[in-house]
Amino acid sequence: MVETPPGDKSRDQVLETAARLFSDLGYDTVDLKLIADATGLTTSGLTELVGDKPTLYLAVFTWLHQVQQESMAEALETFTPDAAGLQGIGDAFLDFCLRHRAFVGMWMHRWAGDAADLDVETPFAKPVLAAMNEVMAPAVQPGVDLELTIWSIIWCVHGFVQFGFIGQDGESHGSDTPAAVARFRAHLHNMINRFVRVPA
Repeated sequence: MVETPPGDKSRDQVLETAARLFSDLGYDTVDLKLIADATGLTTSGLTELVGDKPTLYLAVFTWLHQVQQESMAEALETFTPDAAGLQGIGDAFLDFCLRHRAFVGMWMHRWAGDAADLDVETPFAKPVLAAMNEVMAPAVQPGVDLELTIWSIIWCVHGFVQFGFIGQDGESHGSDTPAAVARFRAHLHNMINRFVRVPA
């Protein structure tokens, strides 16, 4: 294999490759040599470019978090306290996850105990959940547990993006097919509508 000098490999390319490997295999399984081989770098060249494994893992989460913020910004900034506003947030999150499947895979591994010695919830999950809670609160019915409502959306989107669903036809309908995405989006809207505050 021809090794690529560190200067010829962009940091973003390394982050994308590392994200894919962390998503597919989990942080605890992936080592720097595997990432280096996948990027065409030596292990020393990789660490020179992005640091050690924990530093790289947190850098990947930082990158994905920034992309998520950018992807969700318009839906949050233009939010209206009604069904359309809530659906807009759901759509933005779904579209982001479909475009960045590594984000979903890394969090799924995290929920299963991956990288337990590193804190990603405080810097990357807590601010997003707090922002969604603040923005969405005026739109939900009294008595609705908004925290679990938000998590219900997250769980559903992550599960669909990662696994799709098995239909009554016994076939798998994955999130890589437009028909399945359209069907899931309609279901997501219907689920969200059940939480909407009814105008007085």
